[in-house]
Amino acid sequence: MRVFTLGKLEVPYDLRRSETASRLHLEMTLDGLLVTAPEAVDLARIEETLHTKRRWIVENHVKLREKYGQMHKIARFQTGAKVPYWGRLVRLAVNEEATPSVEYLNGIAIGLPSMGSFEAHDNAAEQLLREWLRLRLQEEARKRCRKFSRELGVQAPALRVAALRSRWGSCGENGIVSLNWHLVYGPKRVLAYVIAHELTHLAVRNHSEAFWRKLRFVFGDYQPEHDWLMRNEHMLGYRRIPVQQ
Repeated sequence: MRVFTLGKLEVPYDLRRSETASRLHLEMTLDGLLVTAPEAVDLARIEETLHTKRRWIVENHVKLREKYGQMHKIARFQTGAKVPYWGRLVRLAVNEEATPSVEYLNGIAIGLPSMGSFEAHDNAAEQLLREWLRLRLQEEARKRCRKFSRELGVQAPALRVAALRSRWGSCGENGIVSLNWHLVYGPKRVLAYVIAHELTHLAVRNHSEAFWRKLRFVFGDYQPEHDWLMRNEHMLGYRRIPVQQ
């Protein structure tokens, strides 16, 4: 990570070189400032561009820090810790003398064998949890897909669940619907809205008035879920806090 300094403010940024980029591109994500630059552009030119865009960088950096402060954070994957699940925080119960497993029992119960260090323990617990959450998202999404497909009169699509970088869902020209698995952290009705939105594209490929009418027909008033996603996308997940042994 490099640092762009403006007075007393230091903004870390990730610089990525691209063979296909024709110009500098700045993007502020929850992980920080991302700068994508053509291979031939030198650091002096990059710093000059950052200085030119300093007002945009400062404003968005402040907004980013505010969002980061609102995000749920977890230091250890141990009994008593909480993680977001379907729009609310649920308690973890971790059994450290068990075979690997995850189930929901008035909270999320994780079983795993003893590890040599707390870091190995937490990494293993998090991996088990993420795999389980992806499966829960997939199961819920399949049910919603069948429902909305029937109501739209379209064939139920193939479903892909992945960590999408810049969107929550998409409907490809091949009819495959992709969903960001992080939607499992938000309310189920938000997931339902994303699925209904993408399936409606199987009937109407654009965002014309006909599209929104059909979406409203199968989902109802979608505005609250749309607005929630726009305001709270940074809440779909958590951040791990580094700890020292």
